[in-house]
Amino acid sequence: MSLAGKTVIITGAASGIGKAAAIRFAREHVNLTLVDIDEEHLRAVESECRRHGVEVLPIVNDASKPSSMDEFVRETADRLGGIDILLNNCIHRVTKPFLEVQPEEILRSLEVNVAGYYILTQKVVPYMEKRGSGSVIHISSQLGFVGTEKLSAYCTCKGAVVNMTRTLALELAEKNIRVNAVAPGPTDTEGLSHVYHGNPTMLESRLADVPMRRLGRPEEIAEVCLFLADEASSYVTGHNLVADGGFLTH
Repeated sequence: MSLAGKTVIITGAASGIGKAAAIRFAREHVNLTLVDIDEEHLRAVESECRRHGVEVLPIVNDASKPSSMDEFVRETADRLGGIDILLNNCIHRVTKPFLEVQPEEILRSLEVNVAGYYILTQKVVPYMEKRGSGSVIHISSQLGFVGTEKLSAYCTCKGAVVNMTRTLALELAEKNIRVNAVAPGPTDTEGLSHVYHGNPTMLESRLADVPMRRLGRPEEIAEVCLFLADEASSYVTGHNLVADGGFLTH
C-alpha cells in the first residue's frame, strides 16, 4: 500500500461501511476527517482510529449540506495539509411502497444520496488538483443496477450514483483524479442488523439470490474502498466495483 501520510474524508463514518473504512484506512496510516451526525458513535470511531497513530478530525455535522461541506473541507485542508481521497458514504433510506413516498422523502433522499455526493466532490476536487492527483470513491449499491419493492427512492438514487461516477471520471481524468464507486450487496451493518437478524424468513429470502449464501461484512467493503484509493488501482476510473457475493451474476 502507498497511502501512508495521505488524507481521506469519509462521510457517514460513525457506523457500518463508513466506520469499517475509517478503521481500515487508519491501519494504513492515512489521516482522517470523519463526518457524521451521530456524535456518540463518531467519537468511538475516532478513538479507535487514533490507536493507529493517525491524525483524526471528527466533524459532527450533516455532510449533505453545502454550508457544512465548506467548513469541514477547508478545515481538513488547513489542519491535515490537503485532501487526497474522498469516500462519499452518507445514506438516507426510505422503505415504503412507491405510492406512499412523500415529496419531502424523495427530496431528502436525493439531497443526501445524490446531490450531497455531487456537491462535496465539487468542493474537494480543487484541493486534489493542488496535490496533482486524487481518488473519489462513491458508495453506490447493487440496487443501482436492479430494482426492488419498497425501496424506489433508494434505487433511484443509487442508479444516479452509478452514472455520476462514470461522468465525473470522464471530466476529471485530465486532472489525474480518479472517480470510482463500490456497489455492495446485502451487508451486515448496524443499520440493517435488525432487518436481517430479527426476521429469519426475510434473511433467508434475501440470501436466496446471493450465490455465496451469506451477508457481506463491512470490513470486506472497506477493503474494496482501500483498493480504489490506492495506487494499486491507478489505471481504474469510472468503474462501479460490485461486491455482492455474486448477486448480479443472475
